Amino acid sequence: MRSSDLLIQRLQEGESGCLREQHLTLEEISRNNSMHGRIKVKSTEEQKEQKAKERAKKLQFYQATTAAISEKRKDHQFDQEVLELTGQILSVNPDYATYWNLRRQIFLHFKHEKEPEEVKSIHQKELFFLETCLRVNPKSYGTWHHRCWVMDHMQEPDWKRELELCNKFLEYDERNFHCWDYRRFVVQRSAVPVEEELAYTSRLISTNFSNYSSWHYRSTLLPIVHPDHKRQGRISEKILLKEYELVQNAFFTDPNDQSAWFYYRWLLGRADSLLKINCLYVNRDQRRILVCFSHPVNVLSKSSKLILFVDQKLILPEWRPVAGQKTYSCVWLCDLPECTLDNGSLHQDIKVVWDGDDDLQKECTIYKGKRESWCRDSATAEELFRCQMSVEKSTQLQSELESCKQLQELEPDNKWCLLTVILLMRALDPLGYENETLQYFKALKVADAMRTRYYNDLCSKFVIENCILKMEYAEVRVIDLSHKNLTRLCYLEQMVLVTHMNLSGNQLTCLPPSSLTMQCLEVLNADDNSIENVSGLSNLPQLEEVTLRNNCIQTPADLQPLASCLKLSFLDLKGNPVCNLPNIHSELTLLLSQVKEIILQ
Repeated sequence: MRSSDLLIQRLQEGESGCLREQHLTLEEISRNNSMHGRIKVKSTEEQKEQKAKERAKKLQFYQATTAAISEKRKDHQFDQEVLELTGQILSVNPDYATYWNLRRQIFLHFKHEKEPEEVKSIHQKELFFLETCLRVNPKSYGTWHHRCWVMDHMQEPDWKRELELCNKFLEYDERNFHCWDYRRFVVQRSAVPVEEELAYTSRLISTNFSNYSSWHYRSTLLPIVHPDHKRQGRISEKILLKEYELVQNAFFTDPNDQSAWFYYRWLLGRADSLLKINCLYVNRDQRRILVCFSHPVNVLSKSSKLILFVDQKLILPEWRPVAGQKTYSCVWLCDLPECTLDNGSLHQDIKVVWDGDDDLQKECTIYKGKRESWCRDSATAEELFRCQMSVEKSTQLQSELESCKQLQELEPDNKWCLLTVILLMRALDPLGYENETLQYFKALKVADAMRTRYYNDLCSKFVIENCILKMEYAEVRVIDLSHKNLTRLCYLEQMVLVTHMNLSGNQLTCLPPSSLTMQCLEVLNADDNSIENVSGLSNLPQLEEVTLRNNCIQTPADLQPLASCLKLSFLDLKGNPVCNLPNIHSELTLLLSQVKEIILQ
């Protein structure tokens, strides 16, 4: 819609020459906003003709005003008249950003032309004018932004009054995020104690548990007022337990309101983990070093370096990410110069140091006659999937779990309750509640069928977490993910040492690029899925056997990435559409010349 049409549409709600909206109170605005749903009364031909005349008259006024503003701006006439002209437009259409910019130019001009007291008076009038505009549109980006600018350029701003203004607007629309943003601006500029703002959120929440914005604001304040000194960005356990009680009252009062449930998920969340080197792997035969970080990093940036030492001697290799051209990656590789790893030595010490934001290091020793060596952090010890809890917190969460289960019995189709039960079981004991978690996922997908795919992916994530924990407890390099109804693969960077993987009997449609992190993988079984290509299976130096029976491979091109796996000697494609193509065996033999045995039938 053009600006002129928008202005006229708003002018039609007032009387000619009199902008009725300027005089509306906040109570009237609130009342008018609740008048949706009325039956539209058809206009007669006479009424339509009258409206057309009024529209033409207002259009003429609009065009004349904007033309006058343009001429004066062109001539650099930054005076009171331009303020009045732009005010006539903005009071009806506050979203005209160009005119807000022009008013700022005028105020900056006045700063050099007028006395300080006069400028202060002009700024004060502008604040009252802005309140008028906010009554027309309380969610106008331009108006709120301009108010911030005026307050920043005003002498002796009255921040207390601004805070009261925020209170009033939030009374009538508690989810006006423009006003919430402005409130944070006022609080920051006026140095309002964070404790007072936290108390403010408590008052709003006690009045209305459905105040999502207050819950969100509270989540930003609590880590400041009551920080957990061991986990950055989280809150102390004592306060956390109190928050559990508060939010439980909220979702028991209205189980179908999402605000409290979202806040509860935040309380159950964990702090972001610090950057670490999770794994250092050395392969003598390949003369290769692999380093796995907890977060993606850019080893090639000028501000940070990954430094390698072999027997305390500095080595300067060329590092590269496993996933091709990515700038940031969790897993990085380098090839060592010949004779760097001397098999004649009884042992050699390898050490890597990350000289980035934090000085991190990892080292391991490779002994004579050994083909490989590694040093890896345990997912359990590093609390990768869940945090260790005190007895008090564990007892509290167990009580919360029982309460949610009781609520779920009363509200069997409440998706928020079902999901929260799952999250509580994950926080308490992911392996102990494994089977029960899967049953709750089934109920959740029935209660909220629209988000079935999301729940499938979330369930896949939790199942893979459990399998990684089981693999670590067994101290093996084999992982069995078969018949788990997986729809996605994740945490592959935690499987860099895995040599055998079973993915058969799932619902996977692809093997993601992150599969490239599995540089130790030797045998892969991905039978009975819906895999269409193997884009993630490239440049895996130790991969020897791949079975892809009963998938959806259509053409030889879908298997092209396997040509880069030089040790691959066995490939089973039985049950794929590609097997029905003429001369397919000769094509695949030519494409995958290193493979000794290809099974098609």
